[in-house]
Amino acid sequence: MTRYRFEALTYGGRSERGIAEGESARAIRQQLLSKQLVPVSVEPETKWTKTAFWERYFSENKPLSRSDLAILTKQFALLVRSGVQIDEALIILSEESSKKNIKATLQSIVNELRAGLSLSGAIATQASSFDSLYQGVVAAAEQSGKMGQVLSQLAEFLEKRQALKQKALAALVYPAMLTGVSFMVILFLMTYVVPQIARVFETTKQVLPLSTRFVLGLSHFLVDWSWLLVIVTVVVIYLAKRMLKRPDLRLRFDTYYLDLPVIGPLLLGFETARFANTMAMLVSANVPILVALQSSKNTLSNHLLKKAIDSTEIGLREGASLSRALGSQGVFSPILIHLIRSGEASGQLAEMLKYGAENAELEAEQKTKIFTSLLEPVLILLMGLLVLGIVMAVMQPILQMNSGIR
Repeated sequence: MTRYRFEALTYGGRSERGIAEGESARAIRQQLLSKQLVPVSVEPETKWTKTAFWERYFSENKPLSRSDLAILTKQFALLVRSGVQIDEALIILSEESSKKNIKATLQSIVNELRAGLSLSGAIATQASSFDSLYQGVVAAAEQSGKMGQVLSQLAEFLEKRQALKQKALAALVYPAMLTGVSFMVILFLMTYVVPQIARVFETTKQVLPLSTRFVLGLSHFLVDWSWLLVIVTVVVIYLAKRMLKRPDLRLRFDTYYLDLPVIGPLLLGFETARFANTMAMLVSANVPILVALQSSKNTLSNHLLKKAIDSTEIGLREGASLSRALGSQGVFSPILIHLIRSGEASGQLAEMLKYGAENAELEAEQKTKIFTSLLEPVLILLMGLLVLGIVMAVMQPILQMNSGIR
């Protein structure tokens, strides 16, 4: 018997996770259905091994990347809308792909389809490549009978999600490179240049200024105890990650993170855009609001926002509207809440959510540009002052020696 991790939804839209034992993923899905649970993902419970690591990142069994998934979904949508049968479309995509992992994944889905599973059930067997959001949208497309149209919307959503991530990363590339180069320069000065000059000071027997003694002491520590510094850094990072796995500490950290002056609003903007984009796509695919909220929550990384979505779900079950339940949390922007309220009144909730996502994305991009334009000169100034401080601390005794000789 193999242990499987599963995620499932109750008929009321509540998410449940756990571990079950069975002969196969299909057997686990049958167990869940018998308990009136709709399986979202069923994955073997695996421990880290060299084989698992190789299969995940280097073999033909590795998961599809987000960029590959977006391109594949767009091609799949075009074929389906052209009237090609689903299994034939998957076979065409498999034959045209040059990547072994894509071929293996698509062939596995085709085999499941021919065994009698639906498309949503077939891709659920490849949960490492197709997340619960993807599976939920495909299931909604099957129910609505508009597979091609929904897949096109899903492809557009995946492209936007990937573009949003790339924009955020691209904005941080230059500051990260600048910080890395500056750190290497300072490390070179402290571990190579300063020790060379320190030998000269030892022969002079002169009384060194406080700043010089501090720089020499720091240089001596970095040369002799750098291994200890590396170990302490690794341990601190490990303990921090372990601590952040605790829900209460993670919630406190995420709350503090959102309250930061510049970074907080920037993060909230990207999270809002991701949430609204997901909701717009799911609502347009006729996914029930509670299920759409649950799937949209899983795309968020901030636990304070996730908690707000959980409270929103409770409000919806008690009879409140989406705008009122979401607005009462006080975390999302008033503009998004107003757009949702307008969408509910006009019957165009999906369009208003999409507009809200575009507005949040635009604001986040503008804030990112402002943040990086301010961060770059600050980093240059800070690193320049650090290098200047080291140089001045080293030069000061030399200048005193020269003045004494004269």
